Amino acid sequence: MRPENAVMELSKIGFRFRLDGEAVKVRFEGEQTPDPAAVSPLLDLVRQHKDDVRYFLKSFCPRCGGCCFAPDYEGHPLCMACDWELLAELYPDSKGKH
Repeated sequence: MRPENAVMELSKIGFRFRLDGEAVKVRFEGEQTPDPAAVSPLLDLVRQHKDDVRYFLKSFCPRCGGCCFAPDYEGHPLCMACDWELLAELYPDSKGKH
């Protein structure tokens, strides 16, 4: 399994990732406590490949698992699925072309 797949799997069960400088921060926000035997190998993979995970997180939407590709005015990444209304405001020329 690739580290980005581990991030996506962990996100599905309630783990949330964020970048804090060079550090990758992880916390669990799910409703049910996950099985440690299933989660531990995934977290180990994330720890072993922090550079790859950092790169992946720059374009990963933790809310929906989609792709963030455009920054807002403050530099925060915007997701194509979650932030489409804001993207349409920031990039009005893209309305109606697709």
